[in-house]
Amino acid sequence: MTKHQKLTPETPIEAYAATYGSVAKALGGLHNKFEIPEAAREFVRRSAATAKDRSSGLHAGANKVTGAIEETLVGAVNGLADLNRKIVDAAYQDLNAALAAVDKLAGAETITDAHETYVNYLREQSKVGVDRAKDSASFVSTKASEGFASLRNGIAKFVPVRS
Repeated sequence: MTKHQKLTPETPIEAYAATYGSVAKALGGLHNKFEIPEAAREFVRRSAATAKDRSSGLHAGANKVTGAIEETLVGAVNGLADLNRKIVDAAYQDLNAALAAVDKLAGAETITDAHETYVNYLREQSKVGVDRAKDSASFVSTKASEGFASLRNGIAKFVPVRS
C-alpha cells in the first residue's frame, strides 16, 4: 500500500500542535497518578533557600568589589590631578627661571659674562629637570602601588587572593 503525500507542507505551527497534542494525549492520564515525594519537595525548598542566601552574599560581595574599584579610580583621578598640578607648577618655575636668566643676560657687559650666565642657567635647569623626573617617577610609582593595593585589598575582602 502506498501513502499519499500532502501537496502542501505542514507549517511549523501545525507540526508543533500535532506533536504537542500527541504528547499531551500520551501523558494525559498520568497527572493524577504521579505523586512527588515529600523528601523531594523539601530538597527543592532547601535548595531554593540556599540559592537565595548565596545570591544575597554574591550581591553584597559584588557591591564591595564595585566600591573598591570606585575607590581606586577616584584615587587614580586625584593622583592625575596632583601630577597635573606639579606639571603646571614646574612650567611656572621654569618660566620664572628663564625670565630671571634673560634679566641677567640683559645685564651682562661682555660676551663672556653672557655665555657664563647662559651656561649656568642650562646647568641649573638640567639639574632641576633630572630632579623633577625622579620625583615624578616616584610619585607615579607610589600612586600606582597605592591604587593596586587598594583594589587588591577591596577584592580580597570578597574573593580570597592567593599570594
